[in-house]
Amino acid sequence: MVVSLDLLSSLDGLLWLQAGKQVGETFQQHQTTVSRNQKKCARTFGLTLRKQRGTWALQGSTELLNLEREVHQAARFAGQAPLRLEGNGWMDGLLCTPPPPGWRSGACKPVGQSRCLELLRERIVDAWLCPLPDIPSPDPSLSIQPLCALPVRLMVAPEHPLLHQRDLSLERIRRYPWQRIKPGAYPGTEQLLKAHGVWPPARRGQNREAPQDDGPHGVSFRVHIGSVLTSQPEQPALVPLPLNLNAVTGVALIVLQDHADRPAIRHLETRLRQTLQEARKLYPDIQMLA
Repeated sequence: MVVSLDLLSSLDGLLWLQAGKQVGETFQQHQTTVSRNQKKCARTFGLTLRKQRGTWALQGSTELLNLEREVHQAARFAGQAPLRLEGNGWMDGLLCTPPPPGWRSGACKPVGQSRCLELLRERIVDAWLCPLPDIPSPDPSLSIQPLCALPVRLMVAPEHPLLHQRDLSLERIRRYPWQRIKPGAYPGTEQLLKAHGVWPPARRGQNREAPQDDGPHGVSFRVHIGSVLTSQPEQPALVPLPLNLNAVTGVALIVLQDHADRPAIRHLETRLRQTLQEARKLYPDIQMLA
């Protein structure tokens, strides 16, 4: 091991989460330590850390760094540090909050299927919760375990005025501001949403009910695309609108095939399935997958 676990976690944490504050919180390091470690680690491998189009990236050959990442990942699987779970859009929901025992969870930036896969292959993260419509094509280097299927739902704040509307329709919902989804970030999900007419509208129509993103007393008028796994049921930040979209998404656990039979991965899958089974008591439309 050329550098310490803390040193490389500061650098790879920034490449994963893209914010020093989040790196410090996730890896339990002081923010000044994070910044110092990032620069020192990059120099050790002859690399430069720079922002490119708003995203932190490394400049230089990463061949030696990638070898070091293999060593550090083996150390994590040996229990020397928590493993890393890429949580996508479920970071604040049942599957990632709190993180499963022995794991740290985070959501990459920039978001997207290709970025998550890149982080997994580079061994910056050890497992990835992928939307079911966006699972990669069959690849012998990957282990893909579908966990569940469930309806796509339009989610809003608990105080949103749409929750009190009778005869709710997509036309009425489209008058409100929608959370934007970057085109091409999740191509399978994008295709699904467009097929069912729920891809976020390009522009918010004029509506006296919702002239701004936020209403009185700070209530958010924004409409989010998600599922019942998006937030915690005890204190939900978002709740589903009572509208059936007839669109189905889901969650798959993806790891490198080399790690598929490791006890930590088997324990993670078991824990996630237990969480989903428990959630079915509240949300029976969650369908468990083998």
